Amino acid sequence: MPATPRLAIGAIVRNEGPYLLEWIAFHRVLGVERFFIADNGSTDGGGAILAGLDALGLVRLLPFPDPPDRRPQLPAYAAILRRHGGEADWIAFIDADEFLLPAPGPAQGAGTLAELLAPAFADPRAGAVAVNWALHGSAGRLAAGPEPVVERFDRRAEREGLINHHFKSIVRTDAGPATAVNPHAFRLLAPYRTVHADGREVRPHPRGTPGLSAEVVWEPLRLNHYAVKSREEFMTRKLPRGRATTPLPRDPGFFERHDRNEVAERPHPALVAAARAEARHLARRLGLPAPAAPEPAPAASL
Repeated sequence: MPATPRLAIGAIVRNEGPYLLEWIAFHRVLGVERFFIADNGSTDGGGAILAGLDALGLVRLLPFPDPPDRRPQLPAYAAILRRHGGEADWIAFIDADEFLLPAPGPAQGAGTLAELLAPAFADPRAGAVAVNWALHGSAGRLAAGPEPVVERFDRRAEREGLINHHFKSIVRTDAGPATAVNPHAFRLLAPYRTVHADGREVRPHPRGTPGLSAEVVWEPLRLNHYAVKSREEFMTRKLPRGRATTPLPRDPGFFERHDRNEVAERPHPALVAAARAEARHLARRLGLPAPAAPEPAPAASL
């Protein structure tokens, strides 16, 4: 493995068009140069954005319709590992409403994500790195607005709330076959193990659910999860889209359970400004207007 491991992001998306440039730009500013994106039949222009980024060599796009008799998320992760595992040393499997974020402070964004993860990446037994959620609520916003997601939704849940014990996984691609148990956790071959971003081994949560850790570790890295955004965006986008892992619909009570706004916090202004500039740069390269306010998505079931 090289001195600075190649870190990529793998994801499956559907109808995330208005958010894609911000999400990709934010992670590019933090040093991620490889994105492996499975598009599950977007109808809101997101597929065209991804195709344009693919043509520029900035994204590897996998058109990914629903497999027969299965929901698409876990098969998409398997396809990404199979097709692109040789193009990166580690792949972070996250969603388009999740942002990898260095710990808050004056230096936030000064280093790359790979540099921050160096202690975990250096462990020869680490087959996956767990990055805990920091759940962000609607910040009281009822409608979509023109600002980027990380600026609009500047309130989050308390650190130790159960929801933040969830983590997502950054998987070592040369650790042998790794299979997703669910969107959060991967099954690893011995002697590989899952560690936190600070290098400590993950202890399972007493509930025993894969993808829940006993501790919430946010240093040096966490995963901001903008699960609901504004009420309008939840009702017109997330609720109709459904779930990518189960045919069961998402119930309207999801918003109330995830609309957590106890603590005010947003990323460092310098990081936000750099991500804004990169999003504008990407839009220019694609011949698109500068990123604007999200519009309601067409109703579509995922």
